[in-house]
Amino acid sequence: MSCNCNCPYKHTTTALSTAGLLTVTNADNVGNFDKFCLILTINPNAVITGPAVDYTVTVNGTAVPILDRWGYPITTDRLCTRKGYIGRYIESATPHVTLVNACGNPTVTAAATSTSSGS
Repeated sequence: MSCNCNCPYKHTTTALSTAGLLTVTNADNVGNFDKFCLILTINPNAVITGPAVDYTVTVNGTAVPILDRWGYPITTDRLCTRKGYIGRYIESATPHVTLVNACGNPTVTAAATSTSSGS
């Protein structure tokens, strides 16, 4: 999946709360399994001064979590500004946005490394 700069699936951030809630453009009438190209234009470090928090995004008027391809929440220390993140909006028992090209979960990566290096 790629995101054309003028595609209807492009969602650019317009606001970020201290709780990690993103407000994005084109957030209404997003359908199940629609592509979701997220462009973060606000530096989270300028807004969130404490520990990293889980991102949520307003889609169709509801705050939904942003997850990585493995279903883990994406925290505010895992996304870079001005990079295009590609994924899909999923309407399930718990609606969410899944991003497939977000960097790995630091906690899971550390746990996997310590487990695999032990004898």
